Parts: sequence; C-alpha cells; structure tokens
Amino acid sequence: MRWSQTFAIVIAISAMMALASARESEDAGTLRQYADKIGFGVGTVIQPRFWDRQPLFKPTLAREFNHAVSIVVMRLTQPERGRFDFDSIDSDKEFAREHNLKLFGAALVYRNDSSPDWLHFERGDCGGWSGRELDQILKEHVQALVRRGGDDFYAWEVVNEPLAPGHNGCWARVLGQDEMIAKTSQYAREANPHVLLALNDTFGQAGVDREKTDIFFELIRRVRKLGAQIDVAGCQMHLEMRQLHPGYVDEFKYFLEQARKNNVQVQVTEMDVYQGPEGAISDPYAKQKEVFYNIVHACLKDSNCTSFTVWGIQDDLTWLRTHKDLLDANPVLFDGQYRKKPAYYGVLQALKEGR
Repeated sequence: MRWSQTFAIVIAISAMMALASARESEDAGTLRQYADKIGFGVGTVIQPRFWDRQPLFKPTLAREFNHAVSIVVMRLTQPERGRFDFDSIDSDKEFAREHNLKLFGAALVYRNDSSPDWLHFERGDCGGWSGRELDQILKEHVQALVRRGGDDFYAWEVVNEPLAPGHNGCWARVLGQDEMIAKTSQYAREANPHVLLALNDTFGQAGVDREKTDIFFELIRRVRKLGAQIDVAGCQMHLEMRQLHPGYVDEFKYFLEQARKNNVQVQVTEMDVYQGPEGAISDPYAKQKEVFYNIVHACLKDSNCTSFTVWGIQDDLTWLRTHKDLLDANPVLFDGQYRKKPAYYGVLQALKEGR
C-alpha cells in the first residue's frame, strides 16, 4: 500500500472518529442537568390524558425537565359547588416529589369555558351572581387550590391572558377586570405567603408585540395600586416561523427590560415554534433550532429571567394539532417517537453556555 493511500485512510478514520466524538458530545447530558447547574427552570406541561397512555411521557419529563405545569382550571377542580376534585393536583404533586420537580399551577382564573357548568357563565347575565357572591366563590376556590398545592407548587398563574378580549369573561364582567386580578392574587397570597404569583399573557405569533407589552406592564402597575401581588410576568411565545419578525429577539429583550423596570421576574411560560407547511421555509428545523436557542439564550443572559417552558413534550401531542387543526405542526423539542430534534439541541446549547 502506498504511503499516500495509508495517509488517506488515516485521515478518513480520524474524520469519522471526530464526527462520532462530536455526536457523542452533542448528546452528552440532558436539559435538566445543565439547567440544574445554573439554577434555571426548564419545564413542560403535564398532559394528563396522554401521560398514562404514552410509556415514554413520564420518563422523558423526569429526565429532561425540572419544572412542570399543572393544569388546574376550575372546570376540573370544582365540578360542583363546594365539591373539589384534587385528584390531578395530588397526582402531579406525587410525581413532582418522586422526581424533584417544581410545579407551576395554571390557572386560577381563565376563560368562561374553563369554568364549571354550575356557574352558568354561558348565560348573558353570567349566572345571575352578585359581585359579593362571585367574590366569595373566587376566594373559596383560589384558597382551596393554593392550600392543597402547598409548597410543591412554587408558583401560581393568577390570571391567564387578561388582555385577550373577553377571555376572563364573567369574572371580569361582574367583579371588574383590575379588581378581580387584585383579589385573586391577594387570596392566593393569604393561602400561601411563599408562593410566586404570575400574570401571564400572549404577545403574538410574530414575536413579542411591543405595544401589547406596554399595555401589559401598565396593567401590572394599575392592579398593584389596588393591592395586587404580582411577582412574575409570564410571556407566552407561540411563534409561527412564516410570520416571525426579523427583530423578534430584540422584542423579547424589550419585554425583559420592562419587567426589570417594574420589578417583576420574567418566565417564558409557554413556547412552541410552528415550522410552517412543507416548502414554506427553507431548512425549517434548523431555523426552529435557531429560534429556540435565541430565546433561551436571551433569557439566560438576563438574571431576572428565571425559567423557560416548552408547551408540549412531543410533536404528536401539541395543542396546535389537537386544538388548532394544524396537523402538520411539529413545534416542540421531541418528535412523535420522543427523539430529540434540532430544536432540543438549540435549547441544550443555550443551557450549556449558561448565564
């Protein structure tokens, strides 16, 4: 064998070994391991109707995440007045204790359709409840949930999406939007003085709309004057790649700046990135990886941004398919077989780089 042939073989073998080493390095560690090292929250949502039917759901959640969102809307937790169903809360607490997870409760107040039938919020008169009656119902419900959650729940979403037209429905109509937010937070604080309280909203599919950001923080200032206890500004980022603004990262940084000025933490409470229909975006999954990396990286570079939650554990279970009929949506970190996608490695890279 000629020396040149030998040299070529050596180079080829070295290249293969380097590639194998790079792949092994890329796969080394989990999201949770790197998040734990820097005291950062990385989470996903518990989807009860799936996690007992999907053998890989619980192991993946426990291995990759240190935070989890527990869905505790009133329709599920108080199906009849005065009769609470704590099965889901207790189940989530048990799993969290077993795997040392922190729970985020979502949400104490949300839309009419997340409220139980006995409230009759579908009626034009909002069930005929007086302000005093509904205030008492609100207090009993909030305090029952927060007390049951105990210290296993590190945070509660006080009100979800208060800026969406009509989203808080009869609660806001009868009690007054600002007053309802203030009272909900006060009742939660009374039930657990140590828990973080979040006000959460969505800011568009193209980035983080600056005008809505300004309105959101004005709302926080306004309700605080009424006695609201708000510790966390929750930023939802359900992004669609075809609509994405070139300056979406700067928009998120603007949100971070406003939060710091208003003395509240930031948590990215819900994030997914719809890649678009086939052929709409060149190399969509590389782009998706970039978007996830950029947002997590920006969050980590601001010490006031404390956690990131991806909204769904794997693509087949995404709400974009089950609720929005986007059957081609592959918007999260794992595919339908729980295999790591490029987006996973975007988040992992940001976590490895740390704060």
